[in-house]
Amino acid sequence: MKHRLLLIGTSLLMMVMSFSLANAQERSISGTVNDENGLPLPGVSVIIKGTTTGGTTDFDGNFKVSAPNENVTLQLSYIGYEMKEVVVTNQSNLGVITLDPSAEELDEVIVIGYGTQKKSDKTGAVASVATEEMNQGVMTDPIAMIAGKVAGVTITKKGGDPNGGFSVKIRGSSGLSSGTDPLYVVDGVPGVDPTTIANEDIQSMNVLKDASSTAIYGSRGANGVIIITTKSGKGQKGSNINVSAFRSFDQVANRLDLMTADEVRAFAQENSLNIVDGGANTDWQDAIYRMGANSNVNVSASGASEDADYRLSVSHNDFQGVIKGSSKQRTLARISVNQKTLDGKLQLGGFVSGMIENNDYISYSGNGPRDVLYQAFQRNPTDPLYDEDGNLYQIQRDFNYNNPLATIEEVQNERQARNMTVSFNTSLNIVDGLTWKTNTSYFRNDNETFYFEPTYSWPISDGFARRASNNSATSVLETTLNYDKKLGAHSLNLIGGYSYQFDETTGLSAQGRGASSDYVKSYNLGFLNTVTSDDISSWKNSSKLISFFGRATYNYNSKYFVTATVRRDGSSKFGDNNKWGIFPSASVAWAVKDEFFLKNVDWLSELKLRAGYGLVGNQEIPPYLSQDLNMVSGSAIDPITGQPVRNITGTRNPNPDLKWEENSELNIGLDFGLFSDKVNGSLEVYNKRTYDLIYNYAVPVPPNKYATTYANGGDIENRGIELFLEWYALDTENLDWTTNIVFSKNEQKVLSLASADGSYRSDPLETGWVSGRGLVGTSTQRVQPGYAVGTFYMPEFAGFSEDGKFLFYTEAGGVTRDETKAAKKVVGNAQPDFELAWSNFFKIGKGFDISFNLRAVVGFDVLNVTKMVLGNPNVLPSLNALASARDEYAAGMRDNAKVSDYYLEDGSFIRMDNFTLGYTFQTANVEWLKQCRVYTTVNNMFLITDYSGIDPEVGYSGLSFGIDQYNTYPKTRSITVGMNVTF
Repeated sequence: MKHRLLLIGTSLLMMVMSFSLANAQERSISGTVNDENGLPLPGVSVIIKGTTTGGTTDFDGNFKVSAPNENVTLQLSYIGYEMKEVVVTNQSNLGVITLDPSAEELDEVIVIGYGTQKKSDKTGAVASVATEEMNQGVMTDPIAMIAGKVAGVTITKKGGDPNGGFSVKIRGSSGLSSGTDPLYVVDGVPGVDPTTIANEDIQSMNVLKDASSTAIYGSRGANGVIIITTKSGKGQKGSNINVSAFRSFDQVANRLDLMTADEVRAFAQENSLNIVDGGANTDWQDAIYRMGANSNVNVSASGASEDADYRLSVSHNDFQGVIKGSSKQRTLARISVNQKTLDGKLQLGGFVSGMIENNDYISYSGNGPRDVLYQAFQRNPTDPLYDEDGNLYQIQRDFNYNNPLATIEEVQNERQARNMTVSFNTSLNIVDGLTWKTNTSYFRNDNETFYFEPTYSWPISDGFARRASNNSATSVLETTLNYDKKLGAHSLNLIGGYSYQFDETTGLSAQGRGASSDYVKSYNLGFLNTVTSDDISSWKNSSKLISFFGRATYNYNSKYFVTATVRRDGSSKFGDNNKWGIFPSASVAWAVKDEFFLKNVDWLSELKLRAGYGLVGNQEIPPYLSQDLNMVSGSAIDPITGQPVRNITGTRNPNPDLKWEENSELNIGLDFGLFSDKVNGSLEVYNKRTYDLIYNYAVPVPPNKYATTYANGGDIENRGIELFLEWYALDTENLDWTTNIVFSKNEQKVLSLASADGSYRSDPLETGWVSGRGLVGTSTQRVQPGYAVGTFYMPEFAGFSEDGKFLFYTEAGGVTRDETKAAKKVVGNAQPDFELAWSNFFKIGKGFDISFNLRAVVGFDVLNVTKMVLGNPNVLPSLNALASARDEYAAGMRDNAKVSDYYLEDGSFIRMDNFTLGYTFQTANVEWLKQCRVYTTVNNMFLITDYSGIDPEVGYSGLSFGIDQYNTYPKTRSITVGMNVTF
């Protein structure tokens, strides 16, 4: 027993001695690993070379490993960075170690249709904008984040209404009856509304501009494609919680220079004019405008393990417009999950997102009694806001004369909207290089509108109410088979797929008059006493799109590239004889820099030539245009039964030959890099022709049954050049400066307004209708062969007569004061000669950053209808007018407003869209805080222009633009203070 105890004791003593000896021969080595920007890198592998001993960095980039008490070499590795070896002699703390991005990772990956590719492998016109390059500040629509960032993409918003949308045109896309907005693809799901995504959830946007890039989307790619990729937890170590918040304040950037009450009184006295003086001194712009206030909070949580990742976010926006009564509240939620199984061969994933939005509208688009802006601008400033009893002051000075506050305070104009998107995808690696993917998605939009005018509303109302609901749903199923193989210098990628999409919309509208109660507004239409059969309507329509597509991509030694794509689409929207269309494309590229004759040219880091040609279609039209249309038109008495019946009237002929609009486009590109890519960019030249335009043609009766038929006819050509130039100007320890320039020039011409066989033909289309006092049904633009859409066509101003009347040139070269005898001519165009944007990004010291974006649009005309209507002195002193009206009167003008090029001005401008100053705190020593950044942003900081109106940027949507009419929601200037914190 004693021997056994002695043996055990001796063994324990030897174990303790061995352990102590081992500890005596080991030491602890620590340090911090940062990326190239000085930010900590979590999850970096730190291994003692030649062993499996080591560890990983924590969330703050710190590590601690045990090593023998001798010289060792640490190997630090992280995905996307070059492995680094550090020789350790007698140090215990290595301080900060910086990893450099790997050359392979510097070759940016871009998202294309149904896949990704290296930026160096692209053969088409594709531009990518990452989240850190996007505009900051108050953005009511995510698409505004890339305004001025991509050559050939024009993004404009007509005014600053928080409920208003943006106009997006890629390479001058145009149509007569079809939609011209690009296709949005969100995380692989086509057709998702980008406004249902929180700005903070977006990782990148990739813009496919030419037909060789968009042909994979066939009939949906005619107007370009914008692919939005949202953030996920992929590649992340552990979990993150991110909180973003901002508070912003808006003001009207530029007001109309209207006459004051004293100026109106003085004008009347100086010119011996009678005036009904209301006794007040009211600034009606002050009465309807306010300081806008916007707030946003976004909270997200994300994480990842070796086989799974997730991200969920919730965002709430509250936008209060600068016009009283206009606002928007929006709440968005999104969750995405991805899971790998079967040893990584099977991946399951998907996302669910939802949006709730409430809108408060005000009317401003016309010149009626309910149009707030028009009523405020024309209203006599001697009229008070309220009468002696505290009621809104009303007086009938003129036809359609109303206190604008009455519309704001008394009229209900609301909308409630709900949106849901569900998407589920699978990816199975069948064998090495062969992958099968499928994506099933469903998204639904529901909204309901409410409108009510109380019985006491001015002008006298009998209590009008209207309520409507609109519902739309889309189901999408897409499946692809992808084969990717590399054999030596040969790389081949093949993809084949099938797509099915079903769209359905329904709606219901009801209205009436004679409200029994003002309290219930439009929530209960049962309180209305007068409802006719014409006050009730409902509808339902649906469409189906089925597609088969394929793409082959080949490159030899990353030097010669070929891409070929074909898509066959079948759409229920078109005639029985043309429901199917085929859309092919092909593109090639040559990496010239890799040839022997340029291999050793050190200052040239990249030179690549690209060329592509393709056909794409446009099916963005309502369903059933190929079929005859019967509509309800009033009531009648059946002569046989004596009972009331509804009249059914046919208005449109069927056309079984109605087919797609098609785009054929040739694109030639050049990618270049100089001085190790410190200067890099791309140059694109394109020629795009849109033919078989869809239009509602007038046809003779007989032989046709009805007077109109939707048919294909007409061609429009867009030719242009685009340049993107980027320069990493400075890269020092305390100052980094990156700058880029985006230039685009597009020339458009309408080639024809008739079908190829001449069976359908249209006269030039009169567009650009303007309204106001003395301007009833007046056209200012024309769409005609030989000219671009947006061409101004109107009488030429020839001066004023001795009695102050407008004079116009006639066809014979003489002059006339009769505008009906004036010769109309092409006098200008609303499309710009070119657009230019200049973006700059600075990093200063350890934490400061500055960015700003300047944008110029040069060489376009604007018709100043605001000056035409409100600058006319003939309305004084009964109504108000612009201060310039006094000068017009002093110069002898004594005429009513008349349309002519007298009011046409050059709209060229330079605008600073965005200026941001930020500071990122150093958080390496704060265990619970990973990142913290605060910033302030000014949007629409300044505008430089010779245009005399409020703002020359009035949008580029539809067949009519470039018209600055008084009833445009004013643009705003905003200042934002925000923060972004990651835990």
